[in-house]
Amino acid sequence: MNATQSSSSNEDQPLIDRRSMKEREDLLLDVQSSFGDSLSLRQWKIILVISIIVLVVGYYSFFAYGFPISSSSVIHYVSIDDAQEYLIPLDDDGRQIWFRTWGNQESGIPILFVHGGPGQAVADYHNGNKRFFNPEKLFVVEVDQRGTGRSQPSVRDDYHNMQLYLNISIDVITNDYEVVREYLGIQQWVIWGGSYGSTIGISYCMNYPQSCIAMLLRGIYLDTVKELDEVYTQQAFVDDPRKSTQFELLYQVAEAEVEQSNEVPPLDPNDARRLLEVYERIIQRGDRQGIWSWHTFEVNLMESDPTKRLNPNHIIESMFPEAQSVAFFETRLWLHETFEVPTSMLDRVDQLQDIPIWICQGKFDTVCPVQNTIAFVEALKNENIPVEANILDANHEDTDPLIEACLRNIMNEFLVFHEANKKKNSTGGCC
Repeated sequence: MNATQSSSSNEDQPLIDRRSMKEREDLLLDVQSSFGDSLSLRQWKIILVISIIVLVVGYYSFFAYGFPISSSSVIHYVSIDDAQEYLIPLDDDGRQIWFRTWGNQESGIPILFVHGGPGQAVADYHNGNKRFFNPEKLFVVEVDQRGTGRSQPSVRDDYHNMQLYLNISIDVITNDYEVVREYLGIQQWVIWGGSYGSTIGISYCMNYPQSCIAMLLRGIYLDTVKELDEVYTQQAFVDDPRKSTQFELLYQVAEAEVEQSNEVPPLDPNDARRLLEVYERIIQRGDRQGIWSWHTFEVNLMESDPTKRLNPNHIIESMFPEAQSVAFFETRLWLHETFEVPTSMLDRVDQLQDIPIWICQGKFDTVCPVQNTIAFVEALKNENIPVEANILDANHEDTDPLIEACLRNIMNEFLVFHEANKKKNSTGGCC
């Protein structure tokens, strides 16, 4: 912008205006009066319009040319409510896997949400991940594991679809995640999983360590006989009358099945494997009451609010599809991974070298007892694998206030850690 030049020569202007303040004010008033008297109302309107135009043009010119706004300073991201959905084929038998993405696809750190259950689905979390995932800093991938949720064919839609997934295993599920990763063109991602999502997440990183940046986990479950004994035997609840009553309701359904089938020997309330085998039979033939009994037992063990516990004798239809899926995948996967082809995860932690791990664990977690996390952490430390474990006076769910706060904290810690690593590496880090 050029400065306005006076019509008089600089030599004619005094270096200092020695007129009094009163004289200058009087002169200004005279100029304003004469100028105002010489303009009509129409001329004033014209001047006003021109002034507005000049201001508008000047404003945009200022930002467009004076201080241009760099497009790189604007972070583009997709909110969880506008997530992009996908349904892609897994094999030639018509199986398809559903997933959705949201967040910052251009520069965000890729993160895989591994849901629990097994048999749950992304929808069961009611967009709860927005509490933990910053869409400006992360590119979030949420997958419905094969056979559940909106992946097709789904056990939620028809119990007959269980027959399509009798060969389900953790290795099959982790391979499905690799299909999704490659489809999206992601080099590496962070693994986020809780409960059985931690089991699958750990197995995924063991099978595909080159694809993993880090693991952020809650409520560790390792597919061991001891863990099943701590939940699916009578002796586990001798000191807890409420939970003992819940187990008796679960056991009675299986005991009646064995008696009606004239099986010998009778069912032992402390034989977790046989209890699972009997329930698997009940579930796979589509016995609605048996499916509901299995599901409500686990829900009621985890639920600390008495008003939210389920009645095992009253099926809630809106919840039944989830119950059907969870009942099938839990019994099938636990039998396969614990007894038929044991995963022996504690013996394979050396496969997690160079993958930093953060954990949130509740001391009062009934379905994923704290002893499992302690054993896992000790095994990791023996292999010099970086791990931070937070043991809290909390329960299982990520809605527990202490667990929720812990998950937010470890996410922030990871982001700081990741940023520090990027600065160390001229290549921009691992992802």
